[in-house]
Amino acid sequence: MKQGLHVSYLSGAIAGLLGGIAMALVAMMATAALGMGLFAAPIMIGGIALGPAAVMGGGVEIIIVGLALHMMLSIVFGLFYALVVNAWTHEIWTTGIVLALALWIFNFYGVGAILPGAHLMAQNEPLLLAVMTHLVFGAVMAFVASRAVSRSVATAS
Repeated sequence: MKQGLHVSYLSGAIAGLLGGIAMALVAMMATAALGMGLFAAPIMIGGIALGPAAVMGGGVEIIIVGLALHMMLSIVFGLFYALVVNAWTHEIWTTGIVLALALWIFNFYGVGAILPGAHLMAQNEPLLLAVMTHLVFGAVMAFVASRAVSRSVATAS
């Protein structure tokens, strides 16, 4: 018999959402402190869906789209996180941090090479801020998941 961790998909989704909220708050405070504006991060994220022209136009619509897209993707990533923990790693904290950093690399260098709005964000967000906010996402997601995790006994085959 092998002792295993189980993160329910509901817990993963909630962990991803709360990680995304924490990440957004840190990004918004940091961009405001850097003189980029409080809503710079949601505007850049909204530009992924609406394109670079929408970023230049600004407005409340792109902020709403950016926040909604960020939260939806955070939930999806929380579901993926639960899948990875349950199926492969059986480790809460390392998985959260490593997946969050992998997400940053994928988004900024993969998606950013394909979508013009994502490319604009990758060019304009300071590197340290991008890494820091993704670490916040991974850490908060892992913390929330660790509070909701259940231990199960799996039969070794």
